[in-house]
Amino acid sequence: MSAVRTTCLATAAAASLAACGPGAPRVEQPSAVALVSEVPAAAAIADAERSRVGTLALLHARGVAELRWADSSGDHFEQGDADVRWLRGAGIAVSVSKLGDRHAWIGTDGTRWWRFEPKAEPSRLVWGRVGGGSVSGGTPSPRALGLAPLLPRDGARPELRGGVVWVELEPEGSSRMEAGFDRRSLAPLEVRTIGSDGREIHVAFEGFLAVETPGSAEGAWPRIPRRTRATLAGTESSLVVAVDSARADAAAADRPALYDLEALRARFAPASVEEQP
Repeated sequence: MSAVRTTCLATAAAASLAACGPGAPRVEQPSAVALVSEVPAAAAIADAERSRVGTLALLHARGVAELRWADSSGDHFEQGDADVRWLRGAGIAVSVSKLGDRHAWIGTDGTRWWRFEPKAEPSRLVWGRVGGGSVSGGTPSPRALGLAPLLPRDGARPELRGGVVWVELEPEGSSRMEAGFDRRSLAPLEVRTIGSDGREIHVAFEGFLAVETPGSAEGAWPRIPRRTRATLAGTESSLVVAVDSARADAAAADRPALYDLEALRARFAPASVEEQP
């Protein structure tokens, strides 16, 4: 049979013989087959990520968002149209509105994260510092949301776990990060951010959408996750964004006030302000 090879069943004393005698009993053994899938190198993952989204510097995307969280006043759920803007080096801003009425504004400037709740009673702002040790209540970074390349940490060695290739990423402050990639396509599937307090944010990706980029060939357009689900592990807090359209639109994204916490606080004038560690 082509899938097997025939060998002698020899005793230890005869193991050094080069050939079997004509009357020796025989046993069939499986042919040499690679039982362990090859794990891609960290450099290959980095190259794939730079190819996927390395040229993206700004973004304006539209879609639908679902936001769940719990606090001292109970469980909350908001669903509506999502308007996502991101400018590399400045921050990210996500607006959730229903029938033109804004119910939540979520963002980060890379140093702080925030969540405005204009329709809460009383209206409020919850904010904290990125990488300050705890990820509870925080907004995932643009990198964790798949908008910037997920680059392995220097010296990191990818490993195969449950059919997914996992590798440690460059950290953010005191928080550690790791990402799981499809073994064949190297498309990112999930990112985990682990604070020094042990709490985690898990971000899962489903499908990818090309970002329309004026002046660039369509085949070279960056690709961002089509559906993103960010969950604070061990809680019901989550943010789900399903993107319908995405464009590298400087006129929409390059607006500094969108990523300025002080400017946003003056704009929304929340009645209550809560800082989280």
